[in-house]
Amino acid sequence: MKQLLISLSALWLLVSLSMSTSAQAQQTSTTQLKSIHLFDMPAGVTEAQLSAMIGELNTIIKRLGYSNAGYTLYKVAGEGTDTYRYYFEGNWPNTEAYKKIHDDKSFQEADKKLGTVYEKIKAVELYRRLVKVK
Repeated sequence: MKQLLISLSALWLLVSLSMSTSAQAQQTSTTQLKSIHLFDMPAGVTEAQLSAMIGELNTIIKRLGYSNAGYTLYKVAGEGTDTYRYYFEGNWPNTEAYKKIHDDKSFQEADKKLGTVYEKIKAVELYRRLVKVK
């Protein structure tokens, strides 16, 4: 009986480790899905405000276990362009991770705060959702 319990415990440990490693690999895998947002900063929105809100979303995404997913904000360096001077991208391991993150209640609550700011950006942005070409 003791030997059976030891064998079952060892089997459970191997299965648990295998599932954990598989889930971790999926959560830290390379980006397969990307969203891009090109825009000019609208009136009433500041870089600092948008950056803080993106940071809040990224904190939640990392808390969900997706260390290689989330948003990054960029701006054009120097002169040379008059339009689309800002860009933020979303990076996602795959569509399942994207859905899991965006369906999470804490993400949705933080996204509501971003909502009023993002509505102003949506009015002037060029948005695309892209998948990696194999």
